[in-house]
Amino acid sequence: MHTLRLADPVTTRAYPLTIAGPARWAATTDGVAVEIELPDLPAGTLLVPSLALADRAAGYHQWTLAAEGACWPLPPVPSRPPRDAAGATPPDPGRDPRVSLHIDCWHTHADLAAPRVRVTLRAGAAPSRYLVAVSARPLSLPHAAAPTASGALPRPPPPLSQMTAPPELAPRICSPTSVAMVLGHWGETDPWLTIVEECRDPATGMYGVWPLAVAAAARRGSIGAVEVFAGWDEPMAVLERGIPLVTSIRFERGSLPGAPLERTAGHLVVLFAAGPDTVAVNDPAAPDADSVTRTYAAAAFSAAWLGSRGAAYILPP
Repeated sequence: MHTLRLADPVTTRAYPLTIAGPARWAATTDGVAVEIELPDLPAGTLLVPSLALADRAAGYHQWTLAAEGACWPLPPVPSRPPRDAAGATPPDPGRDPRVSLHIDCWHTHADLAAPRVRVTLRAGAAPSRYLVAVSARPLSLPHAAAPTASGALPRPPPPLSQMTAPPELAPRICSPTSVAMVLGHWGETDPWLTIVEECRDPATGMYGVWPLAVAAAARRGSIGAVEVFAGWDEPMAVLERGIPLVTSIRFERGSLPGAPLERTAGHLVVLFAAGPDTVAVNDPAAPDADSVTRTYAAAAFSAAWLGSRGAAYILPP
C-alpha cells in the first residue's frame, strides 16, 4: 500500500494523517498542475486520487495516470454530460487493457513501471488551501483483519436516514447523507438535501461520486480526502483525533448481521468507534433516524470494508 499527501501548512495541521509537504504547482496552458511520481504498480491495484480546495469558486480539475507511453484520463470533476455544449461527443482517449477507468479511480490489470499521476486545475494561480492525495492498495484482500486496538469518538455524529428523503432519491444518497452527518458533527447547518444536490454527478446522475463528496465538504471548510486503506492502523489514528470516517462497504447477503441492507455492491456508512470485537457506525440506510446508529461485528465489518477497496472519506473539522 502507498499513499502520498500534499497540502498547505494550515491544512497539514488539521489533517489527521501524515502530509509529505506542499505541492509544487506549475503553470500550464489549461491552468495549474501537480505531477506526482509513484512506485511501480502491480496488476490488481486500486489507485485513488483526491483533490480538495477551500475556494468555493474553484474546483474544476482532471486527473491523468501515465506510464510506459500511455495515459489514462479520468472524467473531469465535476464531469461533463456525454455531449458538450456544442453537441460534439468528447474524444475517446482510447482503450488500453492494462488499466480500466472508473468514474473516480483506476484499476490496473498489468504491472506498470514508473507510473505518474497529474492533476490539472482550471485556475489562474495555485490554490492557497488544498489537499492532494493519491493512494493505492490491492483491489481485494482475501483476509481483512479486525482492529487489534480500540478507539472511539466522545459522541457519535448526529444521525440522518437517507430513507426519509423523497422516494426518488432515498435509495441513492448514502454518500452525501454520510457526508452531511460528519459535517453536522462539526456544526454545519446547511440543509441536508442541499449537500445531496451538490453531490449529484452531471454526467451520470449518480450521488456516490467520491470527488464530489470531498468537494461538498471542502466548500464548508472541511478540507479532506478520499483514501484507501488495507489495515486499521491509520483509520484508528483518525478516530484517535476525534474524526469519524465515511467508509465504503460491500457485502453479500447475510454477511453483515444487523445491517439494514441485506446485501450491497457499494454503500457508505459513518464509522465512529472500533475495537477487536465490534465497530459502531451511523448507517444511513436505516429506516429512520432513531435506528441509524448500529453495532456490527468487527470481523464482518472489516471484511465488508477492507476486504474490498477499503475506501473512506477523511473529513476533518
